[in-house]
Amino acid sequence: MTHELDLDNSGNRHSSPGRPSSDAQLLEAMVEGATEGLVLLSADSLVLHANRAAVAMIGGEANAIIGQSIQEGFFKDALSIGEVLTTNLVVTRAHELPDGRSILVAARPVMAGAARVLLTLCDISAMKQLMNRAQSARPMPNRTWAEMRGTEATAVDGVPIVTISAVMQHVRDKALQCAAVDSPVLLLGETGTGKGVFAKLVHEASARRSGPFYVLNCGAIPEGLLEAELFGYARGAFTGADPRGKVGIIELAHTGTLLLDEVGDLPRGLQVKLLRFLEAGEVWPVGASKAKRPDVRIVAATNCDLRQMIADGAFRRDLYYRLHVLSINIPPLRDRREDIPWLVAMMLDQLERKLGIRKRIAPQALEEICQLPLLGNVRELWNLIESLTVTASTDTIRTTDLPGHTETPEASGTEFLKDAGNLRETLGKVEAQILRETLQRYGTQSKAARHLGVAQATIARKTKRYGL
Repeated sequence: MTHELDLDNSGNRHSSPGRPSSDAQLLEAMVEGATEGLVLLSADSLVLHANRAAVAMIGGEANAIIGQSIQEGFFKDALSIGEVLTTNLVVTRAHELPDGRSILVAARPVMAGAARVLLTLCDISAMKQLMNRAQSARPMPNRTWAEMRGTEATAVDGVPIVTISAVMQHVRDKALQCAAVDSPVLLLGETGTGKGVFAKLVHEASARRSGPFYVLNCGAIPEGLLEAELFGYARGAFTGADPRGKVGIIELAHTGTLLLDEVGDLPRGLQVKLLRFLEAGEVWPVGASKAKRPDVRIVAATNCDLRQMIADGAFRRDLYYRLHVLSINIPPLRDRREDIPWLVAMMLDQLERKLGIRKRIAPQALEEICQLPLLGNVRELWNLIESLTVTASTDTIRTTDLPGHTETPEASGTEFLKDAGNLRETLGKVEAQILRETLQRYGTQSKAARHLGVAQATIARKTKRYGL
């Protein structure tokens, strides 16, 4: 049953004659209670209906908006209604209102007897202000520690984003540009650089932010189970399967975003099925007789050199180009060391809320941390600051609190020689350091095992032995 809400001369909605008033009141409550603006347009861009949130964003009175052209009167060239109806796809654009506010305008076709277009308006002004708080902050000599701790810029979900360096400001701006459209995004960077944080930013800044955000680590799930996790399976698909079947993570992410982390570890057989979804929008659960068509935006992340993997035959070239519609390269921490003091300040604030322990850091200790190799990038820095917050004996972290593993590799090797006991102990220290640095560099035990030429079970056993 299709419901419509009519407008009287005052711009108020009322139910059409002949329909139960309770149904109309329920629909009206849903439309008017929405926090996002909803605007229904005709095929020639005229406003047919607009809820209160939309009227508040556009400005003016409801009865003055109805019947006006959305492009000529309000959004100018923000979007093309003809493009929406011709392609039958969702078109998303960012738009600046005359009063300085920023909104995301998502237009999707609606076929209800006649061609219609539904606009969803999301006010992202507050989020952009939060994201820009760090942009205006520059590491000046007269900045106090309290001021540094106040420069945290936070995404909608509470994930910290620090963009002091020019290179990271560029990355953040590019992520916001990518969020305004619905194409796949490929995030490239070393382990620990923050690919997951930027994937979440792309989701939160997009028109899909009210939908779910799922993450699947392609390198953490055995190959035999990965297909079922990704695509799901039908009832009775195989022996031991849940008799009710299983919904795959792609289908769970319907109307939202799916981050395929470590996509370079995706087995080649599953690369074909992922390519089919990206090209046709269809997923085939294991054992299913028909396909499903979930509406999902794919964001992929990897620290691998996919071009080299293509040359080696480990990654499909056609899948690479489907994922590489938009790409964001996230630089390692060593290329943006000016961000480290501000990251440390943000981390200490986060840890104070998490652990209930307030710590300061001495300038000498902070300077030494800024010179560390930090092969694990932001993830390694976070682990270090959390460890120092817990283990520092006073309320100020000093250079004497820095653990031995924060020294440079050259210095660490010298210490091994000076403190060497018997051969077994010395070899154990060397092995522990090699494991630690390899895990930090490659991110997963399976990749570390391949690099070191041993079995993953060996890496797991030794990681547990050394408490890494």
